[in-house]
Amino acid sequence: MGQLPQVKEVIHNCHTSNDPNFIDSFPFKKIDVTPILSNVVLNDCSIKTDLIKPTGIGFSFGSIVISNKLKRILENFNSFGVQYFPTFIIHKGNKIDNYWQTHFYESPYDYIDFKNTDLLLKDRDENRKPVHKSLRRAESKEDFLEKLSSYKYPKMLVLQNISFKKGMNLDFFFLQNFSGANHGIVSDKLKTAIDIQHITGPEFKTMNMDLNGWFGTNGLREKIYGPIPQARSNGSIEPQIKRD
Repeated sequence: MGQLPQVKEVIHNCHTSNDPNFIDSFPFKKIDVTPILSNVVLNDCSIKTDLIKPTGIGFSFGSIVISNKLKRILENFNSFGVQYFPTFIIHKGNKIDNYWQTHFYESPYDYIDFKNTDLLLKDRDENRKPVHKSLRRAESKEDFLEKLSSYKYPKMLVLQNISFKKGMNLDFFFLQNFSGANHGIVSDKLKTAIDIQHITGPEFKTMNMDLNGWFGTNGLREKIYGPIPQARSNGSIEPQIKRD
């Protein structure tokens, strides 16, 4: 990605907290209007990649920015619960079109074999230290959703060691309440296609590998992709807010 962080700032094009058409106003809901998006500005020494992952307002709920090249690949595979909205990025003062922002609006719970999928309850004790507790597995999607609705923040119910039903044929999707993949899950054949086309930006780990096995000492990530480069910029940059 060249210079890190890759994204220097984010330009918002509305009052993000009260505009009903702002994209973050549709968490896991299908959007039937033209949403108002935010735009990323890359550092001059960063590289324009096919996948860009901004963080924060405007890019919540697993949203990513992808190039037209990557979108064309995704459209040839079986995606579920995702919309694409045209956008642009800014690099070295230039507006660059042919980018898209993803919006995930539905998770494929019908494909999960809940009887063979683990449930973990995340909570905090009286000292606000994280506490994790394994729960009895759900019997069905309906049972899982009922359990899910019974917990309120700071309690969180998450899926672990997910098993899918026979006939699962999805290639690209997002799972709510799953800590193993924050920006989308892809099939092995879609990963192969992305690698063959030399798509820049994404990294892949097996979906049920925990983060310690991925990022930890002697973790698999470093063996595949090498050490994580150190950011050249210290501190955080407050997003520039542009309002109409």
